[in-house]
Amino acid sequence: MAKNGIDTFKMLYVLAIFMIVDGHIGHFDYLDLGGLLRYQNYHTALFMFVSGYFLNLERGYKAFFARKTAKILVSLYLWNLVYGGVCFLLNRYGGFSLGGAFSAYNLLIAPFTDGHQFIYNMGAWFLVPLFLVQCIGFLALKPLSDEKGRLNGVIAGGFFLAMFGLGCLALMAAPENNAARTFYLTLLRVAYFLPSFALGVWYRAVLEKYDVLKTGVRSVALLFLIAVLCYAYPNYNHIPAWLDYVGEPALVIYLISFTAILFWLGVARFLAPLMQKSRALCYLSEHTFDIMMHHFAGFMMIKAALSGLGEFDKAAFKSDIWYYYFLGREDLSQWLYIVITIVIALLIGFTSRKIGGIILKTVHFERVLEFGRRSDEKL
Repeated sequence: MAKNGIDTFKMLYVLAIFMIVDGHIGHFDYLDLGGLLRYQNYHTALFMFVSGYFLNLERGYKAFFARKTAKILVSLYLWNLVYGGVCFLLNRYGGFSLGGAFSAYNLLIAPFTDGHQFIYNMGAWFLVPLFLVQCIGFLALKPLSDEKGRLNGVIAGGFFLAMFGLGCLALMAAPENNAARTFYLTLLRVAYFLPSFALGVWYRAVLEKYDVLKTGVRSVALLFLIAVLCYAYPNYNHIPAWLDYVGEPALVIYLISFTAILFWLGVARFLAPLMQKSRALCYLSEHTFDIMMHHFAGFMMIKAALSGLGEFDKAAFKSDIWYYYFLGREDLSQWLYIVITIVIALLIGFTSRKIGGIILKTVHFERVLEFGRRSDEKL
């Protein structure tokens, strides 16, 4: 793939994770174009689309599942343990009433059925559907790919149509879910995201070579289509985490979501040259996991730093994760929340990896010493 193509998808990661953080503050969604492109209808789907685009079918089964398990599930459970401990300590000794009990269920089962069990890491609910969607995609497409992991257009298109049908069925069933925190919700989430993932697979195999319109013409056409659909179907909004409030036909919901994905893909293509000029943007695009996992913790740290100010509501801070205190102009304050939170989340990720690396090296060194001592004893 050309360098500009890689940079396009890196920029798409940057845009998507910005929407996640911005949307979780919720006062000013800076990129929603006045409510036309409501984040929650496509921002997590953007990650699925990119994941499908980069699906590596050349990798063997063992290598694929070992990598995905280590990168997603092991990290998810380790951080769930950490945030479970934080939640327990703050609730027991800090006067907080956020998150669930430090229990075997919340530590082991809830990450698969809920993802919101300890609140401070609830952005991680997305990781289980991501893992399962990637596994399903790999298992379905690996046997149908050539020796270099490539798919022909018929297979890629057929996979998209099959997953699209499955996603429509999930959205038809979803309004009855009522946010029930069970494995049924997990299945709904996976089925809902599979079409966006399959679109990424199909786009790389077939559609990309036909996506040649100039950015301006392309963007105007896509926005016009979204505007027409939103006007005709005003209740299209839905919440991916719970798949409730599904007020319009599944076909309409996906059409709006896919059109928004393609719109932001064009924006990312236009902004892609910035990736060559900014190491910060490159780092951000490569560590979206850190931001997804830790941005609520970042919000809480900022609020804790502001808690001494006169009008700060300490009771709301300790009981409502969605409480935010703004200094002066709310729009400028939200920018500060976004920037500082991203920095905090990246620092948490960076520091934890350094500590983990030191621990692994120490353990490995101790094993070497023990092996040496045993060898000396034998001599």
